[in-house]
Amino acid sequence: MPENHPKLTILPANSDKSCSDCNDDMKDIQNTPPVHLDDEASRLWKSLIPEVKKLGYLKKIDQPSLELYCRYYSLYIKSEQLIEQQGLWIYDNDNVAVKRSPGAVQMDSCVKNMKSLGHDLGLTFDSGLRQIIVEEPEKPKQNSPLKEVGFGADV
Repeated sequence: MPENHPKLTILPANSDKSCSDCNDDMKDIQNTPPVHLDDEASRLWKSLIPEVKKLGYLKKIDQPSLELYCRYYSLYIKSEQLIEQQGLWIYDNDNVAVKRSPGAVQMDSCVKNMKSLGHDLGLTFDSGLRQIIVEEPEKPKQNSPLKEVGFGADV
């Protein structure tokens, strides 16, 4: 079997040579959906990117995971349509449910993968709540006779 692996070069940490893509991973995610995404995945991409950019914690290095998340969403929609056409179960000649339909199996897989990727990307409800910072209102200071003593503390 021929080896068609690219030749890799190991650069020492103090090397004068620099990797052109090293800083590229920390750039922002692209605004436009990647061309390989289908229509449904592209629509999700277009709706997620403005929100992701507001938060500012996902970078280009996270883009493949976001692409997968959008792709699984598209597959989820297609599996819903398949279930509408074929139903949730496959029946035998006696009209007894034998096994789950391919659409139902695919839907379960999509949900699991979307939950996992969503958690990794911070797209869960819980992750969104962690982004909200609630400031406590400043308590009004009371005039206290101890303030005149000057203990050095705010009373």
